[in-house]
Amino acid sequence: MSPFTMRARMALELRGVAYELLEESFEPRKSDRLLAANPVYKKIPVLLLPDGRAVCESGVIAQYVDEAWPAASAAPLLPEDPYQRAMHRFWTAFVDDRFWPALDGASLAPTPEARAEAAAEARAALRHLEEAFAALSNGGAFFSGAAPGLLDIALGCFLPALRACERLSGALLLDEAATPLLKKWSERFAGIHAVEALLPETDEVVGFTRFLQAKFGVAGAN
Repeated sequence: MSPFTMRARMALELRGVAYELLEESFEPRKSDRLLAANPVYKKIPVLLLPDGRAVCESGVIAQYVDEAWPAASAAPLLPEDPYQRAMHRFWTAFVDDRFWPALDGASLAPTPEARAEAAAEARAALRHLEEAFAALSNGGAFFSGAAPGLLDIALGCFLPALRACERLSGALLLDEAATPLLKKWSERFAGIHAVEALLPETDEVVGFTRFLQAKFGVAGAN
């Protein structure tokens, strides 16, 4: 269910890198393997390299994959032009710093009023990303143009959580009237073969979100 693990796996899949998925159970405690591999943040995802070294944080993992496994048959995850690369990194940081906390709050904030406020913030962030898509895609199907890249997977990994939030709240976040480019992009991105298999069904994410709402005592949740 972790969108950040999905992001790292999307990078590996899109670059055609073979890998083994090692699942972690956090109860009753995090494993010694995880704590040794990521002693700073103590969380997933972690990319364990064949020589025993570890790369942590999903955005860092995605960029490492792009640089460590260049493939003639797969498009790079970041543009060649330094300014365009900077813009993709800027908006990737925006997704993590502004959009994701708002989307998370729209489902898990403690009161209905706080969830409504968070949903409004998520919509405002999506409007900014709509403008970014128009500027960066150059008329292409994805933020990176003809093929999905870093910013596509940075935002795309949150599509299951977004759809679950819409289902639970009964309100649209990706609105065809307000964000038509992103609405069409989301359908294209979710239909990519390398991505589709990694995205959990909306019903699964709804069930998991309800579990978290009960765990955290979210008031007035559906």
